[in-house]
Amino acid sequence: MERRHFLKVSLASFITLIASSEEIFAKVMDSKQAKGAKGVIFIVGDGWPLGVIKAMNEFMEMKFQEKSNLSMLFKDSKTKLLLQNTSSLSSVVTDSAPASVSWATGSKTFNRSLSALPDGRHLKTIFELAKEKGMSCGFITTTRVTHATPAAWYSHNLNRDDEENIAIDLLNSNLDVAMGGGDRFFNAEKRKDKKDLYGMFASKGYRVVKSKEDLLSSISDQSPILGVFSSSHMGYFVDRLNDQKLSQKQPSLPEMTAVALNKLAKNKKGFVLQIEAGRIDHACHANDAYAAMMDCYELDKTIGVVMDFINKNPDVMLIVTSDHGNSGYGINGTGPEYNDATEALLNYKNRASFEYMIGKMKNQDLKTVKEIFENYTQHGISLEEAEEIYKGLNEKKKIVINDIWYEPEATMGRILAKSIYNYENEKLVKPAKERRGNVGFTSTNHTAEDQIVLVYGKKFSGSELKNHIDNTELFNLMCAYLGIKYINPKMNRQDAKLYSKAISMEEWERHLKLHIS
Repeated sequence: MERRHFLKVSLASFITLIASSEEIFAKVMDSKQAKGAKGVIFIVGDGWPLGVIKAMNEFMEMKFQEKSNLSMLFKDSKTKLLLQNTSSLSSVVTDSAPASVSWATGSKTFNRSLSALPDGRHLKTIFELAKEKGMSCGFITTTRVTHATPAAWYSHNLNRDDEENIAIDLLNSNLDVAMGGGDRFFNAEKRKDKKDLYGMFASKGYRVVKSKEDLLSSISDQSPILGVFSSSHMGYFVDRLNDQKLSQKQPSLPEMTAVALNKLAKNKKGFVLQIEAGRIDHACHANDAYAAMMDCYELDKTIGVVMDFINKNPDVMLIVTSDHGNSGYGINGTGPEYNDATEALLNYKNRASFEYMIGKMKNQDLKTVKEIFENYTQHGISLEEAEEIYKGLNEKKKIVINDIWYEPEATMGRILAKSIYNYENEKLVKPAKERRGNVGFTSTNHTAEDQIVLVYGKKFSGSELKNHIDNTELFNLMCAYLGIKYINPKMNRQDAKLYSKAISMEEWERHLKLHIS
């Protein structure tokens, strides 16, 4: 498909998939609930490097001719911009579980642990504390609802991968809203113990919804809501944009946000809502530059919905942040004096995520693998490059080099970032012989750099906040705003080492596979 025509089709699909925030609210917001809400909205871009934000801003301005909501939030005089340390008790590089625990409880714990100290002591979460004060609480995510970031706010489990039991923790948490993916942990036919968690939620008075249509038809229902819209994680935004079946089945993050706000904000005692754009993290793990940027785009539209809501409800405080960096997403300078860098960035034009492409490539021959990659990326590749993808797809990995765990994803990301320039008479010749994208990655793993925090509130000055904080301080900030006084127990790294246990390489590989698949 020709580039301009594809862009027009994508934008038309986008308009259908995500309407303006005003249109979304008109569909789902109770007309009686226009003002007076109070509470905290905590938005997480999981594994959300600054490079992704930069890419998204450039695409929005140059391709879509619009300014991002995030850029406007950055510039607002009422926004407090901070940096946060994200280290866990067990490592300078955290995973999502202890990072989210830090926000939820004000305490550090080990990687892979959910709201429990290494010695097993439970930590009381912001959801639990808010519920004790009669507030409404809930979350929405594009990952499984049992995944680490939301689970850390309602579950106390030393193993984030124990998602069958984490689903039971969700049942017992009595949250008002829980929406995302993860049917495999609720469906009696898929659970190992054959328990029908959907039936158990329904018996507790929950409205269980499994499609966008079900969700939008449940707006007037006063019951708590469990929304599960996919077997595992929800589709990447670029896939929902281009696959009509996905877009019809799975609601957008802005739509889920509006429905959640409509339900939670009616509680006069207040509410706490966590919103996670969780698949930015997965795209970075996969070195999928475009999928990460487009999920960031959807998150930006979600911020627009939230800002419209806060404009009508000034007693609501907004926190926007990320739990950790991921894979070193970097837009590289390209060509003489870097003057090809903008063109190279805008040269990403995928019609599907790597995950979606790989699903099509399985059990196919080399020629078909090449055709699938070229069709969905709109870039021609050599037979040698296709062979690299084919090997990564079909050969069992025997050794891991430079923390590149995910294949053929990392190979696909590297191929899309390739450029070739010629030298003649000691001078660089333009244009490039081959010019694709220019986003490079350092690994397929999390990274340790400090993460941004944006705090916004019309009735919040932020003067008490330092410019550099530990991630645990966001728990204190939420508690102070909600009038909650509570301090969880803590452990230092030295004491925590007594409970450290090494896992096998096989278990680690199982975790990595479960994490993004």
